[in-house]
Amino acid sequence: MDQAGYLREAFRGSRPDPKSIENVFKSISSRAPGSTVTSASSESTTYLGIQLGNEVLLDLRISPVVVEVYASGKLLDALRDLGLPELLETIGRHSPYIRSVAISKAIPSGTLYLIVQGDDVNVPNIRLVVARDFYDLSSSFCRMSPSESTCALLSRLLELGASYFKEFVGET
Repeated sequence: MDQAGYLREAFRGSRPDPKSIENVFKSISSRAPGSTVTSASSESTTYLGIQLGNEVLLDLRISPVVVEVYASGKLLDALRDLGLPELLETIGRHSPYIRSVAISKAIPSGTLYLIVQGDDVNVPNIRLVVARDFYDLSSSFCRMSPSESTCALLSRLLELGASYFKEFVGET
């Protein structure tokens, strides 16, 4: 399996080898000079992170109840390495204004969450929740002008969230 496939498989429900994911994190960490990879693992939970001083740049948790990844705006390109290139492509043009992105799958409720923390000037804070018969997309603002449409970004995120839900959780 290519390195980008491990996280995607975790979102689909497989239990990837913690060492394989740790190798991906080490590779990503090499792009952030001075950062360190942290890891912890038990029978049921795998946790990996990349930190630069006290700042969390990347965070991953895989357990029987949740699969969750967080990427700071400084390491958004890691989404590609983690098997979520569509998310990076969707937010790519706005990436200078994005502080962080988090995507999580809550297994007991069968719910997918996608949170984008923008700078709240150029990109809003966005929260998407997708469940079997429900979705809720909210943002701190929606701006439309001749040069931009934040609403278009919201629409693309909703489409992507529905696609991820179908792939990672089940049919919508």
